[in-house]
Amino acid sequence: MGYQLARRHPAGIYLHGRGGAMKWLGVFALVLLAACSGTRALQASKNVPYATLEQTVQPGSSTREQVRAALGESTSIRFDSGNEVWMYTYPAASGAQGEYVILFGGDGVVKKVRSGEVYRVKQ
Repeated sequence: MGYQLARRHPAGIYLHGRGGAMKWLGVFALVLLAACSGTRALQASKNVPYATLEQTVQPGSSTREQVRAALGESTSIRFDSGNEVWMYTYPAASGAQGEYVILFGGDGVVKKVRSGEVYRVKQ
């Protein structure tokens, strides 16, 4: 039977034929990669008590070196702007895990922090 000639969609995507299958294959590959990378990042985070995080990290005054000396290495992402994000996990109530995210500015000083419960540990 063969492929039908198809009109182009305004976005330039074929409506019939091989284009659709390749698009879904690409979407599937991206979802698979995203799932793998997210899990690995959470596993690599260092687990620190929440009280220690709150005492150590002070926006506007704590530096990268102070945080590293007190809490150790963590999962981190560095941006071209010089900003850097570090993430630690902490044990939260009822078997859950929380994440504590620290944003350092280009000068190496803490700009913002965010914390919250992110997932429950399976027993």
